[in-house]
Amino acid sequence: MSDDEIRLQGIDHVGAPVWDADAATAFYERLGKEVVIDEHLPEYDIRAVFLDFDGVYLEFLEPTGPGNVKTFLERHGPGYQHMAYRVADVDAAVEALREDGFTFQSDDPMPGAGGTRIIFLEERHTAGFQVELVEHV
Repeated sequence: MSDDEIRLQGIDHVGAPVWDADAATAFYERLGKEVVIDEHLPEYDIRAVFLDFDGVYLEFLEPTGPGNVKTFLERHGPGYQHMAYRVADVDAAVEALREDGFTFQSDDPMPGAGGTRIIFLEERHTAGFQVELVEHV
C-alpha cells in the first residue's frame, strides 16, 4: 500500500443538515451556483443535494425518515455537521488507519451520494469532529 493511497487529497465536501434542501440551495442558486447532485438515499433516510464550489462541495442533507440526520436536526438545528476528505482508495486508508488503532462508525465503507464510497471515523479520534473519508469511483 502506497502513501498516495491513504493521503488526504483535499476537502471533498462539507455536510449540513437542513429541514428543506430546496430552501437551503435557493440562496446559492441565486448567486450562480448550480445543484450538481440531487439524490435520495433511502438507506440513510436522507436526500443529499450538492452544490459545486470549484471541486469542493456543499452538501445539504434533508431528512426523509427517522435516521441520524433527523436526530441531529432535532438536537442541534440546521448547521454544519461533518467535513469530508477525498482519498484515492478508501479501503487502503481504512486498513492503514486501523493498523494505527483508529476505529470507524461502520465495519466497511458504504455507498455514498454520486457513486462514491464513504466511511466515517469515530469522533474520539478527531477531536470531536465528524470526519468522513470519500473515494470517487
